[in-house]
Amino acid sequence: MRVSWPVLAAIAALLIALAVLVALQVRRRKGVYVIGRELAEASSAEERRKQQGDIAPSPMPVGTYDSWTGEQSLINPVKNALDSELSDFCRRFAEGDVESRSAIRIAISMDEFYTLLTFSQRASVFAIREENPEWIVIGLSAIAMIEKERTDYRDILVALSLLYHSATRIGENPDQLLRSAAVLSEAGVSELIVGFVERPQQEKDLRSSWGYDEVQTSGGTGFIGWGFEHYNPSCDLKQVVLEIAELIAADKYQPGSVQVATSLPATWLESKQNRSLDNLLSRVRAGASIHARLRPTEHPSFESQTLMLFLIEVEDKTVADELLQMSRRKNVSDYGMIGIAEGSLYCLLVGRSFVGGVQSFETNDSLSRFLLPIARILKQHAGRA
Repeated sequence: MRVSWPVLAAIAALLIALAVLVALQVRRRKGVYVIGRELAEASSAEERRKQQGDIAPSPMPVGTYDSWTGEQSLINPVKNALDSELSDFCRRFAEGDVESRSAIRIAISMDEFYTLLTFSQRASVFAIREENPEWIVIGLSAIAMIEKERTDYRDILVALSLLYHSATRIGENPDQLLRSAAVLSEAGVSELIVGFVERPQQEKDLRSSWGYDEVQTSGGTGFIGWGFEHYNPSCDLKQVVLEIAELIAADKYQPGSVQVATSLPATWLESKQNRSLDNLLSRVRAGASIHARLRPTEHPSFESQTLMLFLIEVEDKTVADELLQMSRRKNVSDYGMIGIAEGSLYCLLVGRSFVGGVQSFETNDSLSRFLLPIARILKQHAGRA
């Protein structure tokens, strides 16, 4: 059975929420949103569209971006055939009249809207790498093809923030580009675009308001997740977490979320023996994290399995060593957990099932395959701290 992108997105959001044991609410500037509500409303709107009947065949190019091969990641995307086909499709859409654009929009499914959103985000990366404003125009045209009612509108805003940042980065006028795209859009999306342009400049800032930051990779500039926590590393923590993510991807997992400016949740090390944990965590300089999914070929219950890595730089080696001892003292039996420390860098790796009654794929012993490779990465960078 084919699982749609929105469903995968909802599962990923729930997985991360369960992993760090946060409440199922996300605070935003204008209130509190319950995770999944907007996506559920969008799915209902999609069902109403289908029930209307007489829907024209979708004009979208055939294909999707595969999350299992990392095509939905913005860290180091590689241009492919679908990018080229969607670029041509977006140009044709922008050149059409109001009626033709409306007909195209109605014929496109909700799943395809999310393909367009992924494409627009990839376009924001290509724009910086090539210093080419045409990618900004094409990415905005993809957003103009979308109906607000049949998406989570916050996903549209995130895509706009990336394109806005990229346009600014290459010396273009982002406000003008976004307003031009608003003219091509339906009323709901047009309102979102104009509203974004009219926000105070601070609310357009990619890192402080939208949860992304630039990162340098072998392919050029990309975008890495930003978690809004205190972040003052003395070494290149982005590079450290990217190297570990590559290690995990070469194993049995696909990293779905790679972030910096995150924290190490105390819950993983809390115990009666670890009474000084809060004091140690107050001495963290910076953090990063990875959440990865077990590949479908690895186990029948792959959907329930997750691998989580929490990486922190602390004030000095003694803090990292004490955290390592805490992870060794923490007695876990229903999932796998190991700690690794080198210099002032500490890493906690957790592999578990997030579904009750489903056995964890990982144990402490099985996770030990990561010990030496991660230790080598930490040691290489700890010497630069």
